Amino acid sequence: MIAYLQGKLVEKNPTQLILDVNGIGYSVKIPLSSYDKLGDEGSLTRILTYQYVREDALQLYGFATEAEKELFELLISVSGVGPKMALGILSCISVEDFQNSVACEDLDMLTSISGVGKKTAQRLIVELKEKLTGFELGGGRKLTGKKRSEFLLHEEAVKALVSLGFNKLKAREAVQKAQEETKETLALEDLIKKSFRYAR
Repeated sequence: MIAYLQGKLVEKNPTQLILDVNGIGYSVKIPLSSYDKLGDEGSLTRILTYQYVREDALQLYGFATEAEKELFELLISVSGVGPKMALGILSCISVEDFQNSVACEDLDMLTSISGVGKKTAQRLIVELKEKLTGFELGGGRKLTGKKRSEFLLHEEAVKALVSLGFNKLKAREAVQKAQEETKETLALEDLIKKSFRYAR
C-alpha cells in the first residue's frame, strides 16, 4: 500500500494531479479541498494517498490532510458509497461540517451535497454517526466536554437562525464568524444576536 508520495508537482487541476517521483509520474485523483491546499506546479509536494484496488481498477487518491484521508476511508466503507462519491462529498463540504451534519442528523445539509440523495444521506448517518461523534478526524482525539458543549451551542444558534428564515449554510457561516470574533464562549441568546449581524 502506498501511504504517501513526495515529488515535483508536474500538473494539477481541481480533480487530479500528476506528481513526478524520481522520474515516475503518478496520476492521483484529489478532492477540491486538497487542490486548494496544494502548492504551485513545479513545487516539491507531499500528498497522503489511498490505493484503491479492484479487479478492473487500480487508482491512487490523494489528500492534503490526514483528516481528509480518514474521512474518505470512512465514506467508502458505507454501503453504496464509492470513491467517486466520496471525493464529491469532500469537494462540497469541509470535514468538520460533514462530521457535524452526521452528528446532528442534518439531512438537509447532507442532501445539499451534489450526488447525495435522501437514502444515501440516511445511510451515512446510520453507519457513520457512532464512528464520528466525539472524535476529531486526523488525530483520533476525543472531544473535550467544553468543545462538545460549544458544538451543541453552535448547532442551537444555527437552528434559531434557520427558523428566522436564513439559509442553513449561511447561518452556520454566520455563527462561526461570530464565535471567532468573540474568542470566548457566549450564552446562546448573545451568540444568536451576534450571528444575526453576519447572516444578513
